[in-house]
Amino acid sequence: MKRRLFVALALLGTLHPALAHRVPGTSSTVDWNPRSGLTEITHRLHVHDALTGVERFYEGGPLSVTDPEHQARIALYVEDRFEIEFADGTPIMLRTLGAELEGDYLLVYQETATRLRGPIRIRNDILRDALPVQVNEVFIRTDNGVRTLRFETDDDWLAITP
Repeated sequence: MKRRLFVALALLGTLHPALAHRVPGTSSTVDWNPRSGLTEITHRLHVHDALTGVERFYEGGPLSVTDPEHQARIALYVEDRFEIEFADGTPIMLRTLGAELEGDYLLVYQETATRLRGPIRIRNDILRDALPVQVNEVFIRTDNGVRTLRFETDDDWLAITP
């Protein structure tokens, strides 16, 4: 009896990783680079989520994250869904630099010459129009540590003072 129980528990232990389910989400890092004098933004999208979500809005057929043109299309999709503005509503112009594949993730890069001081507002709708349970986090590095914004459900613009 003890042996059967041990075998059953061992089998359950091997199944546990298979039962885990990853919640769709992106993480974005906003960081001032004193060497370049730029605020650098990196968005990290899981490849499966990026393909599943962006293909819904792309009329050219299936996307491939190994194709530089398709990486650019995904970067432009991100550009349309991530914004930063000052608290008074004045937009901060972001320049999209491109994207690259890193393991199971696609990294999309943006930058701005504006140093984020004082209250700002951020909108992060990356993949939220395609994946209803999508959760996006934005990590903002400041002189005092890292501040985090979490976008889920009906969140639109979230305010923060870096």
